[in-house]
Amino acid sequence: MPPERHRTTPIVRVRTGCWSCRRRKKKCDEVRPICGGCKRNDLGCQWPTVIPGRRNSGAPNDLSHADLEARRSSPSKVIEDIDSAQIPGSPASSRRQSSTSSPSSAGRSPGGDSTDDPTGRAQDQNHNQNQNQIADRRNSYLSSTSHIDNNDSSLISIGSVGNVVPRTMSMLPGYDPDSYTLISHYLSTTADCMANGTTPVNPFLVQIVPLAFTSDLLLQLVIAQSAAHRAFRRRDESDAIAQSHYTKAIQLFRSGVTEFIDGKEPNPLMLLVGALLMCFTETTKGDMTGTVFDHLTAANSLLIKLLAQSDRAVPRELKDFVIEYYVYTASVSMISIDARLSGQLFLNFDLEQRARELLTMQYVGNLCGCWLELLLLIPVIFDLGRQWMMEETQTVVPTADDIAMFASIQAQILRWTPFPSVDPEVYLAGLIFQQAMLIYLYTSLGGYKYTQDGMYRGLIQTAVTEAMTYLDELPASARINSGMCWPIAVIGSCLETIEQQDRLRTRLAAMASHFGIGNMHRTLQLLEAMWHLPAADTGPWNICRSMQQKEIWISFA
Repeated sequence: MPPERHRTTPIVRVRTGCWSCRRRKKKCDEVRPICGGCKRNDLGCQWPTVIPGRRNSGAPNDLSHADLEARRSSPSKVIEDIDSAQIPGSPASSRRQSSTSSPSSAGRSPGGDSTDDPTGRAQDQNHNQNQNQIADRRNSYLSSTSHIDNNDSSLISIGSVGNVVPRTMSMLPGYDPDSYTLISHYLSTTADCMANGTTPVNPFLVQIVPLAFTSDLLLQLVIAQSAAHRAFRRRDESDAIAQSHYTKAIQLFRSGVTEFIDGKEPNPLMLLVGALLMCFTETTKGDMTGTVFDHLTAANSLLIKLLAQSDRAVPRELKDFVIEYYVYTASVSMISIDARLSGQLFLNFDLEQRARELLTMQYVGNLCGCWLELLLLIPVIFDLGRQWMMEETQTVVPTADDIAMFASIQAQILRWTPFPSVDPEVYLAGLIFQQAMLIYLYTSLGGYKYTQDGMYRGLIQTAVTEAMTYLDELPASARINSGMCWPIAVIGSCLETIEQQDRLRTRLAAMASHFGIGNMHRTLQLLEAMWHLPAADTGPWNICRSMQQKEIWISFA
């Protein structure tokens, strides 16, 4: 056995040569612009960029800060970065490469470059082929994303991982590319427009989205809501994609109801959230057929069944949000019911008590803001007005019981004040709700408003003037406006001057344009119709009659 020889001098690998020589593992004579090796083998001679004051500045993966910032700003440049990154070969490929090296080549001197170098030529040809394949893949990817709507360009924004769903999500088999676009639209736009921004945590993201990814029904409803929102923002009521997803959502909901009735699904949570999502989908699209009230009726029964279950069956935060969701939607929808013809109440005593439990915690929500206490007075005022209107012979002066109830409600409204901890815009919105509640109360005993002496006209107009002042202080683009249709409708139904009507008209048009919620546009349509009516036919208690005349059946949620 021959004695083992030890290397006396270390191997020095040149790291300053051209890329072709480095790739072929040949010594480069570093003659610029074309080194001797590339000249002999007729190869393209490329040199690394030198960054002063930095070691190994020519390495392909080393980028300056300016380069990184420039590449981050362009999706196509980021793709180029990914394509050009040098990925190490697998151990198996390394072994194959070393096993194919011949003894002669292994013993060849680093300087033994010759004009005949088939191995080097083959490596360069393979490299060129790989580069061509990378370019083809890049062009294919860019062409596949070129149809994305400008409003949904965030789909290919690499930096916004939190609000973007990849187009090829393997965890959602069976969903087409439009669905991914719509989910991204929901995450980035629709969810923000649904919540009023009262709290830093948006429940339409934190509560609804995790549930949606566990249920095909809820996920389809989220997609349908997003599609309806996007269609209205584009002013395209015939949007085929929105109609298709809406139809599919209705079919899935009906199927879920059937399974629940048959006892195949004992937990009503998914159906309940689904019914509430459908209410807001109608709100988003600006539906005028009254479909929202069917969904609300279904949600009422499902919520009662859910609350009958153990509190441990549903997380507390989710249950609180669901209660707020329903109470808010049901309360503001009562004004759309004709109290003269129907005694229907969407909010029964048990649900009202559940909501009052939230008041003990000074609950502030993304739908009811800080005025949950005021919302819970809407059914009480509705019942007071209904009893007055249902009397066969209305006297000029209400009964003692009517006056006592009226005074008690008025005192509670006047005593109410927004929580001091809320943001200024939320505080201002609370004051607007307070004035709208006073108007709703003052007009509940209709015989008073239109008596000859007009003893309540002064109170109503004072509340209207104060409410309009607060509205002028609140920007139309503030997120809190997403839940302001009800007070605006109440206040707007009592406006008597053209100047006030123009101010509110401009505001609602700006809100509808900014948020893209159809209900804001329908509210304006309804008020436009009421502003042409005699004074005796206006006011919040005549909103339902105007709806019937103009065939605009909407909720103000």
